[in-house]
Amino acid sequence: MTGEAPMNALAAQYILGVALLLLFAYVNAMFPEYTTAFFILYFAAFMGILLVVTGRQAKGILKDLEYVSSGALIYEAPRDEVLRLRERDFEYTRPELSAQVRIALLPFLLIIAFFVLYSLPQVRNFFAALASSLTPSRNLALFLSFVMLYGLFYVASVLSGLYSRRLQARVGTLSIASTYKITSNGLIVDDRLPVKFPIKGRVVVNARRKFVEIEMEQRVMGSTVKQRLRLYHPEPSKLAALLRAGGSRE
Repeated sequence: MTGEAPMNALAAQYILGVALLLLFAYVNAMFPEYTTAFFILYFAAFMGILLVVTGRQAKGILKDLEYVSSGALIYEAPRDEVLRLRERDFEYTRPELSAQVRIALLPFLLIIAFFVLYSLPQVRNFFAALASSLTPSRNLALFLSFVMLYGLFYVASVLSGLYSRRLQARVGTLSIASTYKITSNGLIVDDRLPVKFPIKGRVVVNARRKFVEIEMEQRVMGSTVKQRLRLYHPEPSKLAALLRAGGSRE
């Protein structure tokens, strides 16, 4: 049963995407004078939904932050020490962060590519000629040309999304702390990200590079994404033991 919810959420996303694709194509074909207004309305609705979802997530984070902060302070990492260890490890960290940036930029590059293609008359004429060869109806051909054009972008978006999710599921999204503190209730990273005890994830030690990584899983847009939280410390084994013990001193 636990695997059904993610699959249902992904299926709902794809169904909604296809429905919006057909709706955009219909408006473009039958009511071209309303296309700009429709895009603006869609964007406003999308931003409204995004703000609601973000607000709910922020409310949960603030609640956890208050809870973790209320615990007794056990350890606070010196900022200068953490930054020094981060800089020393930057040669190895840079490729990890560069790959992460490329994944984050992929959707924006697709959007730019779509608008560039959409602005080219040759591309629109190609799809119009292809649609006209399928039906003698002018209105239906116009509708099909937009369906094919938007469909190409939608398929590219789905494929890039699947690639990004698969890569994130394998490698994870890396966050590197500049400072952090441990209380009896959990961990606070950079004064904004709380992790409650007991930690629901793996605590991995890299003694050579002087850090501890907490590997957790998050639900993002219907899919499971691995989140890696990196904490630098001169004695990572001791820090890992403290985190595994739930903040209690042995």
